[in-house]
Amino acid sequence: MNKDAIYIKYLEKLRLKLVAKYDELGLRASGKYAEELEYKVIGDRLIMMGSFHSQFMEHGREPGKFPPRSAILEWIETKDSLPNEFREKKDQFAFLIARKIANEGITVPNEYNRGAIISSVVDDFLGNDIRDMLDELGIVYLNRIKSDVVQLLKQAA
Repeated sequence: MNKDAIYIKYLEKLRLKLVAKYDELGLRASGKYAEELEYKVIGDRLIMMGSFHSQFMEHGREPGKFPPRSAILEWIETKDSLPNEFREKKDQFAFLIARKIANEGITVPNEYNRGAIISSVVDDFLGNDIRDMLDELGIVYLNRIKSDVVQLLKQAA
């Protein structure tokens, strides 16, 4: 296995853990957070990208600005636990939600989101999985060094 394959293996493991935590905390509505989690490997840089609203799930939102109405309408459509009357009057309901967020913001943790959805998973990854990844990378580099030494010895002979 090469180093990029190892990087991808562990980034996928991190992505799956982030989705599992999202589901465990009952935060799934539209599913965009899970769908938009993606990763890249650029050289030795490992990058995990997520949806714009990930920051609000983790840190909350300051008051002062109306959130995008389209996002709230989509949330109303996809959130299973909402009563039908909210769906029937979704425009009015979306406005009320947006106004409340604009006026009060969203504090995390709260009764619906205990917070640390991302940071707790990343902290665990850095505390545990990263060691396994480094062990696997060490084997790759050790094999590469062995191969280089063998080639040098063949050339010297």
